[in-house]
Amino acid sequence: MSNTLFRTLALSSLFVLASCTTATPTAPTPVTSKAIEAFIDICLKTAPSFAGSAEAAKRNGITELVDMGFTRIGFTADKNLSVQLSEKECVVATETQSDDSLTRQLLSAAQIYSQTPVADRVPSKVRIQDNNFILQHDRKGGETYVLLRNK
Repeated sequence: MSNTLFRTLALSSLFVLASCTTATPTAPTPVTSKAIEAFIDICLKTAPSFAGSAEAAKRNGITELVDMGFTRIGFTADKNLSVQLSEKECVVATETQSDDSLTRQLLSAAQIYSQTPVADRVPSKVRIQDNNFILQHDRKGGETYVLLRNK
């Protein structure tokens, strides 16, 4: 491999890595989504252990959690909000919303709890009480907000 090609590949790799790890500060987006408010209460406020997430889910209308062995799942009576809770993951999901600001709302909400800057896109790494997490917003088939411990 020629030195020029090697340098080009090395520099390209450095630029790609830098763009992946650099968080771009953005203006906070106010949270107006009920599902993201639930995510804050159920997931972000109870991280890193997610102890208390079941009680938070009840405060948000989840009347019963079913223990599946590896996770607990529950829904509101109208099935508009669901949760999946485990020791490593906290998920809140709802129907598809026609709001283009949902990801920005999620990232702004996470920034309040993160010890490190939160990127301006998902998935994003966040650090809560000295624990690393992956924050994700999946819009396929609904709105799913995920906080996954990264061990």
